[in-house]
Amino acid sequence: MYNRAMDMDILIEKIIKWGKDKGLNDSRMQLNKVLEEVGEIAHEVARNRDGAELEDAIGDTLVTLIIFASINNKDIRKCLEGAYNEIKDRVGVTENGTFIKA
Repeated sequence: MYNRAMDMDILIEKIIKWGKDKGLNDSRMQLNKVLEEVGEIAHEVARNRDGAELEDAIGDTLVTLIIFASINNKDIRKCLEGAYNEIKDRVGVTENGTFIKA
């Protein structure tokens, strides 16, 4: 079980090692797993479930994305930081729950 005090970098490295140990090295197959897990999130949201199943689906999606990034020689932290730097100063409006940039 994830210990909240565990450093995120350590957790990411453990996930990458787990993926390598399991022989997860095919980018296309891993992308399929990412999409499958995102589908599980959609399944939970469509049924208005916001409990443990949704949390599990989000966690599984993160794991598959971390492994996918690693397979493609990308650092998930750098990917996330780049995405944040791109959106942090965006301006726009939120309509019907969707942010629309100006």
